[in-house]
Amino acid sequence: MYLAYLSNAIEEEERVSNQLVERLEELYGLYFPELRVEDRRNFVLIISKIKREDVDVEAIAKYVGEGKARQIADDGKDSIGGDFTEKDVANMQKLADEIENIYALMNRHEKYLDDVAQEVCPNLRYVIGAKVTGKLIAAAGGLKKLAVMPASTVQVIGAEKALFKHLKNKSIDPPKHGIIFQHASISTSPKSVRGKIARALATKITLAAKADEYTKRFIGPEVKDKFDKRLKDILANAK
Repeated sequence: MYLAYLSNAIEEEERVSNQLVERLEELYGLYFPELRVEDRRNFVLIISKIKREDVDVEAIAKYVGEGKARQIADDGKDSIGGDFTEKDVANMQKLADEIENIYALMNRHEKYLDDVAQEVCPNLRYVIGAKVTGKLIAAAGGLKKLAVMPASTVQVIGAEKALFKHLKNKSIDPPKHGIIFQHASISTSPKSVRGKIARALATKITLAAKADEYTKRFIGPEVKDKFDKRLKDILANAK
């Protein structure tokens, strides 16, 4: 259950950081609208270290590369953003610092989650990673409950709303996956085969969960190897 609580904490930290970055993007856009950085954490780190008229290229190059850093410096000199006082800019930088603290806290929790998962459910961690493992256990209500679930239920954990809609209206397709969609094997695969991959992965998750809860045998490499082979076959036949 501690693993589940830790997973929930990380999810909350991620939600809060995303919301605060959105607010910061809106606010900073009034001051330096030309600044565009795809990675949100890098965006926050850059804001905390520069003023638009005085961009330290070397300081931000490690986040976006030297070419992009020089472009940011050039854009800052000719920015069409509004006039802000030193106090205004300092306030935005302080917000950026606080958001970075949340990111740092989330990273620490993710590393600790990995340690706890290795201790509590090493097979699940090996097969699907600590982050997805934590979310599944949290949603299931514990490792023991996850271990007794059929693969068909594990496949759609987290997609309850979509499942209920299907049950009320059969014309609506049932969900093909829930939380396990966050596993790279599903999220990065063609949409046409995601359902097959989800079924295969859910089957292996149930095996890993049972081993973690009951036998305590480490079968992670064997389970993952079988899943990887099945994944390869599915992708080879994808249309």
